[in-house]
Amino acid sequence: MKDNAPDLTDKPVILVVDNSTAVTGALVAMRNATDQLRQHYRFVYVLPAGSLGRRVLEEASYQVYEIPFVEISRRKADLVRYVPMLVLNGWRLWRLARREKARLIHLNDFYNLTGYMAQVLSLGRLRVVTHVRFLPQVLPQPLARVWRWTAETFASRVICVSQAVRRYFSPAEKVQVVFDPSPDVERHPVPMVPATRPDNTVRLLYLSNYIVGKGQNFALAAFREAYAHDARLRLHFVGGDMGLDKNRLFRQQLEAEVHAHGLSQAVTFGGFVSDVEQAIKDADILLNFSEAESFSLTCRDALYYGTPLIATDCGGPAELFENGRSGLLVPNRDVQAMAAAIRRLAAEPELRTRFAAAGRAFIRNKLRSEATTGLLHKVYKRVLS
Repeated sequence: MKDNAPDLTDKPVILVVDNSTAVTGALVAMRNATDQLRQHYRFVYVLPAGSLGRRVLEEASYQVYEIPFVEISRRKADLVRYVPMLVLNGWRLWRLARREKARLIHLNDFYNLTGYMAQVLSLGRLRVVTHVRFLPQVLPQPLARVWRWTAETFASRVICVSQAVRRYFSPAEKVQVVFDPSPDVERHPVPMVPATRPDNTVRLLYLSNYIVGKGQNFALAAFREAYAHDARLRLHFVGGDMGLDKNRLFRQQLEAEVHAHGLSQAVTFGGFVSDVEQAIKDADILLNFSEAESFSLTCRDALYYGTPLIATDCGGPAELFENGRSGLLVPNRDVQAMAAAIRRLAAEPELRTRFAAAGRAFIRNKLRSEATTGLLHKVYKRVLS
């Protein structure tokens, strides 16, 4: 277990346990929340061994530890190791909580059971808050039901990032919705919508890690159809592969399809971007055609920064804007509807202007502090009391 010298304060200490091996939306969302609550608590992050997220957190002056978490998978080795490593890692987490004088563990998704093992070893003195950032409805149900029962039984609070997630759980009072907060700063000028471009192109942005299920394949299929009617369109994919071979293969398949259809001049690919705000503001339209989203930071950011949005009706995104007033919501996996929405929004600059303004207003009201960090602060106070 790697560590840095602890920064002792009089604030209550909360251990944030996150399974991200890379800089994921879940990690970014949690960090946004803890950034805004640091005046009240000292947050200590616990990540998987070798996580790429460590550097980002340490640059923000967070204390970071690493534990070799093992997740359930189809690989026999992981299945054999899962239970003994759960016990061992629970013991490590319990020792870490004692060292840091933490009274609360915040699990940043409900499939990590290590916090409950630490709770058992502490004889119940450690409290657990469980955050649910996946849509449980689309997970393997035997596992999802076990995780749901465990969270509802042993966690002091179960936090759902959207009503779409909340519907999976019982009506118990301990289960509540806390939306992810908006970015606390805006560093670049609000874009002019529609943008005036010398080449008269309309630039579409797809901002997501290259993961099967995140919708890049649908975006490419829809773009091909829309581009056949409007050659002004340009599509740029941006995201990381999280260091996984299966994700690299997915990106390679997308690139091969672009080459096979002669779209290399119209469709381009980029890697991970650190300045998400600038990338979004440089685009005319942001697309998110994911098959399942519990919340979607990408959709939130597009609306917050004033870039017109087209998203699939796949869970959380439908709660972030008003279809037809501040964005366009299309049926899940419906390529024809996606293509039609792209063509419509590209052809109507005045509609993009209205969406940009309405989206900014709606999301800033929806994600005001009373529903985000303010509510999370109340959760922590109640649990720690």
